[in-house]
Amino acid sequence: MNAINTLSIGLIVTLAGSVFAAPEHTHQGHGINNQNTEKVHGCWGDAHGNLEGDVFFLPMDQEAREIMESVDRANRGFTDNRVDFVVVGDGYTAAEQDLFHTNANTIENSFFQYEPFKSYESYFRFTQVEVISVDSGVDNDPSQGINRNTALDMAYWCGGTERLLCVNVSKAYTHAAAAPDIDQVIAIANSSKYGGAGYSSSNLGTAAGRNSSAAQIAIHEMGHSLGDLADEYTYGGPTTYTGGELSAVDVSIYNRNEQLNQETKWHYWMDATTPGFDNPIDTYEGGSYSQFGVFRPSNNSMMRALGRPFNLVSAERLLRQIYLEVSPIDDGTPDGSTVSQSDVVWVTPMQPLSHDLQVLWYLDDELIVSAIQQDSLDLSTLGLDSGSHTIRVEVTDPTPWVRNEAIRTNRMTDSRTFTVDACTPVADFNGDGALNFFDISDFLNAFNAQDPAADFNQSGSFNFFDISGYLSAFSTGDCS
Repeated sequence: MNAINTLSIGLIVTLAGSVFAAPEHTHQGHGINNQNTEKVHGCWGDAHGNLEGDVFFLPMDQEAREIMESVDRANRGFTDNRVDFVVVGDGYTAAEQDLFHTNANTIENSFFQYEPFKSYESYFRFTQVEVISVDSGVDNDPSQGINRNTALDMAYWCGGTERLLCVNVSKAYTHAAAAPDIDQVIAIANSSKYGGAGYSSSNLGTAAGRNSSAAQIAIHEMGHSLGDLADEYTYGGPTTYTGGELSAVDVSIYNRNEQLNQETKWHYWMDATTPGFDNPIDTYEGGSYSQFGVFRPSNNSMMRALGRPFNLVSAERLLRQIYLEVSPIDDGTPDGSTVSQSDVVWVTPMQPLSHDLQVLWYLDDELIVSAIQQDSLDLSTLGLDSGSHTIRVEVTDPTPWVRNEAIRTNRMTDSRTFTVDACTPVADFNGDGALNFFDISDFLNAFNAQDPAADFNQSGSFNFFDISGYLSAFSTGDCS
């Protein structure tokens, strides 16, 4: 899998022991942003789970980029068809590795409490890699000036912001490389102090392993990194947003009537209500750090407050991004294979917990009705005429949580095509598609009865040459 993609949990970086962070206060395209910096979301919850935060620009760790690219090169051609998360810990001593696994398990299990992750749990794989630190805990915990000798150099007060939790990304990736595959790295600190962040264009995130909100924040940050979703809360930016349309799918400058009239943003979800999500879908004012001038799809989703479900607009986007890494076809007869008319071709579709994927088989672009929802197809049952034929299987996720059919067609559908060079054996006397004893028996019975079908050489008489010609065709399997 590609290690540099849109599936990221957040990237917080340190360079030579010093970090510079600048908040993007206007949230309208201003702030420090060049090839030497990376944009990171910092989100913090209050006692009631309400979120606030800001967007920061941090120095880019070039060494980490090189490591990520080397992981990408190493994994080319290796497809395990899962979204792979690797969890590494910092500030856990040799005696605290059981604590690391406990903290990692809590975060992992919490990912699958909310839809769409709950139904698509089988699409993900978590790997925990033990990392041993000399000291227990991380820098600046609980206050500035406390330094500890840890493997990943994690620290609070990143760039002067208390809750921004940094890590040496190069070291995190070096340890994560022990996993069989990497799509994302989650670095957790041996700390109960809340901290973490989300970065929408890289592949690493941080969390406080022992904080009660760590798992909830990780899910929220996954909304940023996996779905490129915007924050839907109203703190940190200007009171009234006056800029142009926002790129994230879950925020817009257009109200309900404008979206419906222009057929833009989440117009096709308007008024939708589905169990397991934040309902109903409409346009609610406030989002992307501003109270006015921006609308969000639902009243109080995960992108606005902790402990809340996602809304359907966000779920659709998350599924689109999941299917960038996962094919609907998990395994099967290799695509492009040339097979014989007696073979059985097959696929193993991915299996969400909530429903089956749709499986359709086609013969020369004609739907094989009898094979709908079958995972395999016995080609000998098709009665193929002599010549070349094309068999195609198409697997699609029919979930109603996607209404944009372009997403379903381009991301959630996959197919495999096979070529069949079919022939009708001349000696297949009973026409069942197989050459066996029954063909010989039927031929001899017809010969003895002087059935015209047994005049194999079409000489008008029944003799040794008919029997000899038939047995020769039987042994060679010659086609008509």
